[in-house]
Order: sequence, then C-alpha cells, then structure tokens
Amino acid sequence: MTKKKICIVGREGTTGLRIDERLSQRDDIEVLPIPEDRRKDLVTIKEVASQADLVFLCLPDQAAKDVVEVLQDLSCKVIDASTAHRTNPDWAYGFPELGPDYREHIAQCRFIANPGCHASGAIAILAPLIKKGLVPSDYPLTVLSLTGYSGGGKKMIAQYQAMDTGSDLCAPRQYGLGQSHKHMPEVQAFTGLVEPPIFLPVVDDYYAGMETSIGFHLSHLKGISPQDIWQAFQDYYAGSKIIKVAPFNLEEINGLFLGANQAAGLDTMTLYVSGNQDRVLVHAIFDNLGKGASGAAVQCMNIALGLAEETGLVI
Repeated sequence: MTKKKICIVGREGTTGLRIDERLSQRDDIEVLPIPEDRRKDLVTIKEVASQADLVFLCLPDQAAKDVVEVLQDLSCKVIDASTAHRTNPDWAYGFPELGPDYREHIAQCRFIANPGCHASGAIAILAPLIKKGLVPSDYPLTVLSLTGYSGGGKKMIAQYQAMDTGSDLCAPRQYGLGQSHKHMPEVQAFTGLVEPPIFLPVVDDYYAGMETSIGFHLSHLKGISPQDIWQAFQDYYAGSKIIKVAPFNLEEINGLFLGANQAAGLDTMTLYVSGNQDRVLVHAIFDNLGKGASGAAVQCMNIALGLAEETGLVI
C-alpha cells in the first residue's frame, strides 16, 4: 500500500497537534516533518509541501495566506484551518453533510477551508431549516454557543490550567461582545441568512466540548411544529454517521441537563430538539476540537484523497 504523504504547517498549535496525533496512528499516512528551526520559513515549507499529497495549514489568517501564496504552483491539496478562506468562492467549504455538491467540491477542489467550531454548530442547525423553507432567511436569530477553553488555543489553555487561576476563570465568560466574531461571515454565507445573527459565545472552565443553541418562536413560522423541525433534520442528515439526530421526545429532552462536554473526544455532532408548541430550541453538541476542528479536517482529508470518509475518526 502506498502511503499518502501529509505535511502539517503549524503543527505546534492545538489543532495541528491533534491532527498530527490522529495521523500518526494510521498506517496509510506518512507525515512529512518540517524542521523545527525552519517551521516558519516559506522556502522550507514549500520544499516539504512539494513532496506531499496534501498540506494542512494550522496558522493565523495572514500566515495561512502567505503559505497559500507560495504553494500556488505545486500540485498538493491544501486544507486551511484558519478563517482566511472560508467564504472564498474558489475554495471548497469543508462541511460535506451540507449536501452532495459540498462533498463533491471537497473531493475535486484543490483548496479546502475547514469550518469554524461555533460556525459548525450554527450552520448544522440553520442550513436545513432555511433550505427546506421552514425558517425564512430574514428571521431575526440569536445564537448561543458554549465552548471549552481549548478553543482559545495554547495561551488560554495555559491560563485555565495554571495553579493560580483567578476567580474570573471559574465562571462562564461571554466574549465577542462587539458582534464581529470571525465565524459569522461563514454562518451567513452557508445558511443563506440575509443578515448575520446576534451571536453570544461563552467560554467556560472545562477543556473540550461545544453546545450551540438557537431558539425559534413558532408563531412566526407559519404553522411549523416542533416535530416538523425535528423531521427536517432527520431527513437532511439521513445516512450520516457524523451528524446524528436525537429521537424526538420533547418531554424526555426537556428534562435533561445537556452537557456541553458530553461529546468531548468524539468526531460526531448530535442535534436535540427541545421546547414546546410555542417556542423551540435546537441544540448542536459536539467537540470543538473534533467536528469543530481537527476531526472535520481529517474527514475532509479523507474525502479529498479518496479514502473512506470516517477513517481515523471517533464516531
């Protein structure tokens, strides 16, 4: 068996390390190392990338753009985990569950943008409802998204894990208060929303896991019932091994404590419908480091290289 050759630029970051960890356990992949003392050198990166079938970019936006520029004349495929190219129409958007055309674009396109973590939950909820006409594209939305502190990268992880952690880190902290969070452009682009939603991201004192919740007043949705909303997800994600829909049972779901970290360590996402006949909440629960980052990246790599889609994923 000929191994696929992979290069990870930005391996030392949270997402890069997780991708490297996943790939090192596979016998169909060879990870090409970049010398540590030259890991930011564009000439060296290009030399290593020239031998690769696919390159992961786990970098800040501008650094990702700089590397993409020097890789233009190579043949390797590229998956960028930054926000730099997510709404670029020349790039595939790495969310294959959105439809056959998305999966085909990932398979055929040379450049693939990995979705943002918060965006993944919001898009998974909104895209089916808007595309199926249950929710109008101009519906005024508010998105609440709770994440573990690993989503803040190495600096935030160190702050939370320090022995002298301050009391302010012991409680949930809302951020992105200026309504300019970098994930909102892709949410708008891939759901068809006329305008971005109000977005309330919250980071809390646990390592990994994400819960994105969106509410709907059914009186504004022209006779739509909670079961209609659940059925839309059931139909849209039918057959998916990655995105799952919890059984419809409002009484049972309403009595749960939905833990934002209950999918930590998994690469799946589960959608829950709760509420009543007047107001409905939909919750997407997944790992911000899994389906929200490295898991989605590996899933896209598998598709791009013609490998079985779920290879190396924890489902």
